[in-house]
Amino acid sequence: MPSQLAQAAAALKNIDGHSFWPAMLDYLYACLPFDNAIVVVFRGDTQPHILYHRISGPDVFQHLEELYLPAAFLLDPVYHFHRRAGAAGIYRLLDIAPDQFVRSHYYEWYYGRIGITDEVSVLLPLAPDTTLTISMGKDHSSGTMFGVRALDDITQHEPLIMTLLQRHWAMRPHDPATSPTAIPATQSLIRSLRETNGVEITARQAEVALLILQGHSSISIATLLGIAPTTVKVFRRQLYGRCGVSSQAELFAKLFPIMTSI
Repeated sequence: MPSQLAQAAAALKNIDGHSFWPAMLDYLYACLPFDNAIVVVFRGDTQPHILYHRISGPDVFQHLEELYLPAAFLLDPVYHFHRRAGAAGIYRLLDIAPDQFVRSHYYEWYYGRIGITDEVSVLLPLAPDTTLTISMGKDHSSGTMFGVRALDDITQHEPLIMTLLQRHWAMRPHDPATSPTAIPATQSLIRSLRETNGVEITARQAEVALLILQGHSSISIATLLGIAPTTVKVFRRQLYGRCGVSSQAELFAKLFPIMTSI
């Protein structure tokens, strides 16, 4: 506890300076020892902005520029938490992820590639279209997961953590640069499939495609879209037929290169 208070005091001391993020991550580490951490701002549907990151082992962020920022973020549970305006809090990744997330090809392809095995995120909506996130991960460098009480321990510090982040954001001299307003992913996917593959899909089929790639089951998709699971299966069959694929892995391989241009 004394170490945690000292680190919190250091973050407060640097609340309006460039040393805030190193000090803030020192405080978070004292509350929840992690192998890696990254601070990301999401705004609307635009490409996220990376503010700071730290690693202690292998470079789990080596694919940020080539994979995550161009397209992989569109399938990330933290991005979709931001898109649905989730409540501020500290969450384990699997608590906000789709029901079949760890069985999805995206999880295997991206999380398997970067080596993150567990993740806890501080998620703080700052405005209707802006969410500040700090994701703290475990990876192969420690070979461990967060303990069963880890989330409970750091949640005790949630009021102070959120206050520090809100104060720092309010005192920033400039907001991070943002991209122009993005076209919704469903519309972009429809247009890109038409232009690159000559494939026509409907808006509903595009919605289903993106939800499948995120790791949602047919039942989960049905709940989100307010339709019957049997209808979801019809859309899935139609989508697979039009794209000339027969599995989620093939659908991912077909669509992900297209998504990098969305």
